[in-house]
This record gives sequence, C-alpha cells and structure tokens, in this order.
Amino acid sequence: MKVTVDMTEAIAGLADLQKRQIPFALAKTLTGCAKAAQLEVQDSLKLKAKFELRNNFTRQGIRIKPAEKNGAVIEADVHTDTANRATGAPDYLLAQDEGAEKVPYGGHSFIAVPTQYFRNKFGNGPIKSELRPKNLLGAVGGRYTAMVRRKGWKDRQLALRNQKIVAGYVFFLQDMQDGHKSIMGRSPDGRDPEPFYFLINEAKIKPVLDMEGTVTKAVQRAFPELWAETWRSIMVRGLRIQG
Repeated sequence: MKVTVDMTEAIAGLADLQKRQIPFALAKTLTGCAKAAQLEVQDSLKLKAKFELRNNFTRQGIRIKPAEKNGAVIEADVHTDTANRATGAPDYLLAQDEGAEKVPYGGHSFIAVPTQYFRNKFGNGPIKSELRPKNLLGAVGGRYTAMVRRKGWKDRQLALRNQKIVAGYVFFLQDMQDGHKSIMGRSPDGRDPEPFYFLINEAKIKPVLDMEGTVTKAVQRAFPELWAETWRSIMVRGLRIQG
C-alpha cells in the first residue's frame, strides 16, 4: 500500500547541510508512519467487526517493510501476508481488500458455505473444529438408509448405519435442485434433515478491508509529528552542523 506525502513544506526551511540528512530522516519517518498505519489496520479488523477472528494470525498478517535511506526510492510499505505456505492457501486478506473470485484450492472441488440454519443453531462466531466441513465429511461413512419398513408403512423407523454422530447429528451429502451439493445433518429422532453447508464451485468476495483509506488517514495524521521528532533526535545527536 503506497501513500504519497508532499514534502515541499517539510524541507523548505532546511539549510543545505541539513538537507544531507533528508534520506535518513525520511526513511525513519516513513517507517514510523508505516508502523502507525499497520496498527490502525490491525485494530480495524476487530473494531469494525469485519472479521470473525479465531486467533491472532489475521492480525499478524498486516505487515510492513521499513524504508531504507540508501534505496533508489525511499518508501515504506504496509501489506497483507496471510498466505499459508504449507497448504497453498492464498492471501485471503488481499481478497478482502480488493475483492476477488474465491475458488477451491489445494485439490479441493468445492467451497463450503455455512447455511443460515447452521448459523442460527451454532452462532456467527468461529466454527468449532468438530463442525468444520472436513470433519463432517469425515463423518459421512457407511450406508445411509432413510426408512426401513416395519409392520406396514404406518409404522416406520429411521435406520442409520455405520455413521458417526457429531453434535447430535448424522451427516450425508445430498444433491440440490440447482446442481450443487450440500452437507445435510439429520438428528437420530428422525426429524427432517437440515442443510449445514452448501458446496459451491466459486464465490464472490466483496472488498471490506479498505486498507488504502485506513493507511492514508493514518499516514497523514502521523507524518507531521514523526517528522518533527526525527529532526529533534538528529539535533540532539549532534548531526546538525552549524555553518
């Protein structure tokens, strides 16, 4: 994320010998601005309720690259880095910032989307491990028979064979009318099954992070004071040469 800072007024009153310190002063100030912007973006993840954070990984995924005084271009960088190198999962915060088409990765064929029934029952917070799609699909085993005839059709009994019960439900895959699949859960008492996840091929991710806006505001606020503080430290250290 790059933000332009107008330096015209900042250097107008500097003497020629002071201007030699500009690369150092600018690099230090821009690095401080990047840190301030990093903190504001991190805080926005929680304060604006944009994400349900299971742990500190997403917050730590907002990173900076410090400015270098000897670079051809003196700049600091605030960026996202939430890619999972082990699984091949892409940087999901980049998609949240710019918008994207979400597609399956890592050899998977579908994206699992929690249904409203699931959210009503288990809440909108982080999904527990036992209720995640991978575990529920692992519980789909053996053979599922909906009804077994007993003493005529008026006396029917649900038969569930070789299936693991998770959170009081047994799970199975079902084809939907629109051509997609879903992970369905049925309680052992024989009530109608409910959809827990829809399995789709792709999904649109809307941009909600707005890093550009947050970083721009943070830099504009932080720069004047950090620039002044940098020059105060330069003078204290005796780097200002009297002519």
